[in-house]
Amino acid sequence: MDLFYWLAGIFVVILVGYGVVYYLNRKQANRIKEIDERKHKMMAIPVADNLYTLKNLNLTGQTKRTYESWQATWQTITRFQYPEIEAALVSAEQSIQQFNFIKAKQAIENAENLISETETSVGKVNKALEKLLESAQENRKELEENQERYNKIRKQLLAHSFTFGPAVETLEKNLNYMELDFTKFNSLTNEGDHMEAKEVLERISQDLTLMESVIETIPELNRQIKEEYEEQISDLREGYQRLISEHYVFDNVDVLEEISEIEAILVEAKSSIGLADVEEAQKKMSKAERIIENTYAVMENEMEAKDFVDRHQTNLSRKMDHVLQSNRYVLLEIDRVSQNFFLNHNELTRAQEFEDQLMAENEALRYHDKLLAEHEVSYSATKARYEKMTQKLTEIDKEQSELVAKLSNLKNREKEAEDAVDLFEMDMRNMKRTLEKQHLPGLAHEYLDLFFAVSKRVEEISAKLNRVKIDIEEIEKLVAMCEEDIQLLDKRTEEILDNANMTEYLIQYANRHRDNQAIVAAAREALDLFQTAYDYESAASIMKNALNKVDPGASKRVEESYLEDKNRRSFTPRKGTK
Repeated sequence: MDLFYWLAGIFVVILVGYGVVYYLNRKQANRIKEIDERKHKMMAIPVADNLYTLKNLNLTGQTKRTYESWQATWQTITRFQYPEIEAALVSAEQSIQQFNFIKAKQAIENAENLISETETSVGKVNKALEKLLESAQENRKELEENQERYNKIRKQLLAHSFTFGPAVETLEKNLNYMELDFTKFNSLTNEGDHMEAKEVLERISQDLTLMESVIETIPELNRQIKEEYEEQISDLREGYQRLISEHYVFDNVDVLEEISEIEAILVEAKSSIGLADVEEAQKKMSKAERIIENTYAVMENEMEAKDFVDRHQTNLSRKMDHVLQSNRYVLLEIDRVSQNFFLNHNELTRAQEFEDQLMAENEALRYHDKLLAEHEVSYSATKARYEKMTQKLTEIDKEQSELVAKLSNLKNREKEAEDAVDLFEMDMRNMKRTLEKQHLPGLAHEYLDLFFAVSKRVEEISAKLNRVKIDIEEIEKLVAMCEEDIQLLDKRTEEILDNANMTEYLIQYANRHRDNQAIVAAAREALDLFQTAYDYESAASIMKNALNKVDPGASKRVEESYLEDKNRRSFTPRKGTK
């Protein structure tokens, strides 16, 4: 029984091994078959037939050299590459028969690489040969198209020769050169050099394209010169003569010289057209067009400038007279005001500078108008002069107005200073009267010094205002300083009154605690400061501190009561109010 199983196992192994061998053999044989089919398909490409056909065409020149090159390539393929493929296939088949599947695989892969390379080479050779075979037919077709284009150009030159002018001769010559190329093409074709004939044909096609463009452009260029440029030259010349007859002057441009230059450029352009050099002719015509436009612009600019001068000449003269008259008034006003006021900003010098400038501008205007009347200056130069002069007069007129306004305002500033002094004096009297009403025992030296200093400054301002000639800026500085002093004095006066009254309110309130020795001592000290040192602030402070110790918050309540009474006294109802 064991022997049976052993034999069965061996049999299975043999069957599996045979199956593997059969599978590999079959697979590699199929690959060899595919390669062989590719070889037969490649060999069926009619390279040899094409070579035979070309050989019988009696090729010459470049075409023959190309044919021979591809023939050599084909011979290399048939002598070396085909045998190598065949050898690789035979080697693969032998390896399979010997069950050497690894070697067979290597041979098959080598054959596949060789067949791929050879297919590419054969396809390339065949394509080149077919192109050589087709070149003669393609050349004939392209020749017919080019001959048709050539004949069309020839007919157009004959039918419309007048539109081409001197260029006809050059164009005819170019066509004759093309005829030589046609002859050369036929010669190369008859000799069998179709490739070189193709190059000649391409040259003919390029020349025809250029010729077609030229014969389309030249009539238009001739028309532009005749109907546009030459008419514009005539128009420029007539316009210039008309302007000269109307006494126009051209300072910086010689119009006749510009016209002559345009004419010379157009002669060169015509010469270029006669040589069929369209590009050069267009460059010269563009240059002529720019000069024409510039010349028109110069003439139009002069006409526009004349219109401007005609409209502004009288107005500018009037404006000049007005500003001169205004400056005389400014000088008179400065003289009048300077009798009562010191002028600290060189007003007189500025007005005299204005006068010098205006006299110079006026003289320049009269001289320029004289040149204009005698036709010795252009309108454009006059316009520029007028514009600059108008701007200058406007600036001077503005500065004159500002100067007069400042001079006129001096009297108002004097009145404002006088009103301020009156207010200062009234404030001083009111403060003095208010203090006197309080029947205070006296005032501190610091306050009295400030009061008398302010009084002295007010008197100083009043004295300066009463002078025959005053310095208003100095007075305004003193007024500004005095305003600050009055505010400070008013504040100090209010503080004195508040502290004095508060001290009295606090002492009266302290009577509620007259049995308290600390309160009695504080009241005695406060009264001493009040009546002998006139230090009302310290007196009030002593009483506040003493009261707050025995009656917390008392000083605040007293202060609130005082302020209520103060506000009530400050308000006096009008008749009819409650």
